[in-house]
Amino acid sequence: MFEEKIRPLFLRLLATQSDTNTLRETYIEEQILNWIKEQPYFQENSDLCGTHPIENDPYERNVVWSLVKGKGNKTIVMIHHHDTLDIEEYGKLKSVALRPDELEAALRERQLSPQVGKDLESGEWTFGRGTADMKSGAAIQLVLSSYFSEDKNFNGNILLLSVPDEETLSKGMLSAISLMTALRSRYQLEYILTINSEPYFNQTKGKAIFYEGSVGKIMPVLYVKGVKSHIGEPFNGFNPSLVLADLQRKTELNVQLCDVYGNEATPPPVWVNLKDRKKAYDASIPEAATGYFNWLTFTRSPKEIMDKLVSLSNRTLRDTLIHFQDAYENYCNLIGEEPDEISFTPKVYTFEMVYNMAMEKNKSLFEEAYNDYQVEMVGLLHENKIALPEAATRLIEFITEWIDLEGPTIIVALSGPYYPHINNQFIDQKIPFSLEETINRIAGEKYNLTFESQGFFMGISDLSYASWVGKKEDIELIKANSPGWDVIYRIPLKDLSTLKMPVINIGPWGKDLHKVTERVLTMDVYEIMPNIIKDLILECLLKSDQEQKHFMR
Repeated sequence: MFEEKIRPLFLRLLATQSDTNTLRETYIEEQILNWIKEQPYFQENSDLCGTHPIENDPYERNVVWSLVKGKGNKTIVMIHHHDTLDIEEYGKLKSVALRPDELEAALRERQLSPQVGKDLESGEWTFGRGTADMKSGAAIQLVLSSYFSEDKNFNGNILLLSVPDEETLSKGMLSAISLMTALRSRYQLEYILTINSEPYFNQTKGKAIFYEGSVGKIMPVLYVKGVKSHIGEPFNGFNPSLVLADLQRKTELNVQLCDVYGNEATPPPVWVNLKDRKKAYDASIPEAATGYFNWLTFTRSPKEIMDKLVSLSNRTLRDTLIHFQDAYENYCNLIGEEPDEISFTPKVYTFEMVYNMAMEKNKSLFEEAYNDYQVEMVGLLHENKIALPEAATRLIEFITEWIDLEGPTIIVALSGPYYPHINNQFIDQKIPFSLEETINRIAGEKYNLTFESQGFFMGISDLSYASWVGKKEDIELIKANSPGWDVIYRIPLKDLSTLKMPVINIGPWGKDLHKVTERVLTMDVYEIMPNIIKDLILECLLKSDQEQKHFMR
């Protein structure tokens, strides 16, 4: 039923290279918008589709959107991203990375793992960059939108959002938040469900997975100010790298920091950056060191995380000072000298605290200098010379110099990208039926397929910005402790807090995302998933309409 339209569109999207954070994303945006405009419904209703530009974007990217306006105000939102990772890792196979048939022929000449070889020989999988992540989901959603537009008596509305930049900072979906609120107001829409179609991960045939939420991610930045000294006089200084290393040891792979919900648990934190702030080599203890890590969440609030990090930082400074004092006393015994009293006064601050200290010192001068420096950071970010956490770190550094901060000190801050966790159990608005029962009834009757419901999509997704389950204090804390908030990085939290609808991620079976052997189950793309999602949408609109009529009685 759907293959005739999905196949050519899927291959067309695959063939359009759309590397994230490049101008190539605009090429596929043009392809998608042109395809939408080719559909009869949008030829007649050209005002119901278009592009929504990302503000101040160096690549001039857009959210591509379309609205099938049927009867009533009940609205299903479908979201997908059209950017992909680049094809550099394909090496000699780069020329065929976007051509499944040729890529599969080339892969047959290579040594592959048994599982990959089996899938390749089965002929049941489509290989190539973006096949699973997520041009298959994009093709499915676009064709479904067109399908519903052909129903003159369609009882409901379908808002489709195709966004860029999901693989980096999710600027596309962040921009889509204001578009969603504007369209809701303009057309009097009531959003009842957001559907994302990222692939699911599984090794068992005949058992599929969908997700009723998405994992959250917060990125703490720890800035440690030490006391500089020559390496020949180590006890006259205090090495910030030693402090940071102990802080990493206390957090990295610490399962006590995992977030647990039901039978699911987040992976423990992993540091992705750890270094001193020396700009060149010299024979001295570094003056400062910094690092940042990913902390995944199901239920933990930003305040809980900041409180925990402040506590761990205090404990780390205490433990490092004990180690320092023991070493100093042992060294003095070694050379026959009487040890002096340790004069260091360790302190832990949040970013909000040091920012306020700078404001109190000289508000007008500081604000002017700090704003100028933020603009400089924006320029470096747009030129891809630094990453977002580095920009945050430099802003922390700017403030420590402004207030002449002395070490040993730890400053706890946050950097984007921030992904709020989301799960249907935390949302007041509920779907008037069981997603798991309904999807399994549809899939069982049509394909003898069983779905397992999981609470959180663990790949991190744009669903984090489709609905809000946080509190006002979360918003205030994030803003206050994120260097450069609203200038180098922002989330439209005010608009986001008005979106409170259930979410679901349901898409095709994918394997080896971000690898040369990335692939998607072809039957899922052309038949199984579009039919299941179609029936799910109809059921959701029908049951929501019935519930509303019952309530009005």
